[in-house]
Amino acid sequence: MFTVEFKKLFQPILLLVALLITIVFFNQELTFIHKLWPNGGLIPIYEHASDWQNRFGQTLEDEEIAEIEAEYVTLVKQADKIVSENPIAKKLQLGNYAEFESWYQENAPLGAINEMNEEEIEIVKQKEAIEQDLTDNTGHSMADQIDVLQKLYHSMKQFDSSDVFLNDEHYTEKERERLSETLFMEEGWRNILPSYLTSTVASYFENILILFIFLLSLLIPSVFVRDRLLGLQKIQWSSRHGRNILLSQFIIGMTATFLLITCVVGFFGSLLYFTDFTQYFSNGLNSFFIDNEEPLLLSFYQWTFAEWIVNVVLLVYLIGMAYSGILLFLSQTSQHYLSLLMKIIPVGFVFIFIANRVLKDAFYLKNELYRWTKIPMIEIYTGILLLVICISLPIAFCIRQQNKDLLN
Repeated sequence: MFTVEFKKLFQPILLLVALLITIVFFNQELTFIHKLWPNGGLIPIYEHASDWQNRFGQTLEDEEIAEIEAEYVTLVKQADKIVSENPIAKKLQLGNYAEFESWYQENAPLGAINEMNEEEIEIVKQKEAIEQDLTDNTGHSMADQIDVLQKLYHSMKQFDSSDVFLNDEHYTEKERERLSETLFMEEGWRNILPSYLTSTVASYFENILILFIFLLSLLIPSVFVRDRLLGLQKIQWSSRHGRNILLSQFIIGMTATFLLITCVVGFFGSLLYFTDFTQYFSNGLNSFFIDNEEPLLLSFYQWTFAEWIVNVVLLVYLIGMAYSGILLFLSQTSQHYLSLLMKIIPVGFVFIFIANRVLKDAFYLKNELYRWTKIPMIEIYTGILLLVICISLPIAFCIRQQNKDLLN
């Protein structure tokens, strides 16, 4: 019986449609982390992170921070010399890089370039002319490097005092205690982990889960509704052995779901090994790379980046298997394809909403479920609770229907 029911899931047309959906979804949603990340102002931050990872290892010690500070001072001195020798800067009476920065901040145009007057356009041209000289031997902008190093150094210095850092209105007393242990007693802030990397990876796995929801909605439930339309269940129900058909279909459905989610997560998850982010797999979750505007991107857990990914994958499995359970229940209670479709659409959107709330910034203080409940590991608890509820529905339905005579 199991072999027969399992073979029903292999529908060539449905598999072809699922493949096309996967290709389109990958090109639209899953290529961002591979082709477009990091971008904008985060590029020099990731370059420095990679350089420090290669030079110093997974963490920065005090002497290594002092070395970075010395490099920053040297870079500023080079920029001071270039500015002092630049003819436009001399005309503006700018003697060093700090004065150049202050001058532009005071005179920077506020509108778009097509809204500027002649004076504002001239200021932009003067700035660009000075910055053309502010390039290093590799052609990189020294202004960008100084700005990034300045921000990162200030970010490091905020961890000089645990009392000052944790005296933030965003943290509760219990959170301060746990962060004090994680960040300062265990010195978790010294980890090298570029800004927003975990947020981007979490979003990547969220999109994988959404793809899985689409594929599962297409491949699994319609097969069992088809049996009901063809009258096969009534024929099977006429024998004592055939009365176990619903339970057999439930087991086959859950098995197929596990195999499908393993293939989807395994394939797309393995693509992360072809990115430059693998060098951070052994680094801790917390880091001095935290953005000052994101004080909640901190975690209680002493996991490595790789261990965090494993826990995120576990969440994908829990929510994915839960969705499979509810789909099997819907297929058991739907008389035709239209009624099944009308049930799947709202349920699918509900699970996409849940996936977003659970996976976005998972295991960080910024996670919305944690912000609502203040319960550590609430993401795992939510996934387990959802799984138990969703697989209980089809199991209860199977038990109830075993004593019911469908021929009547």
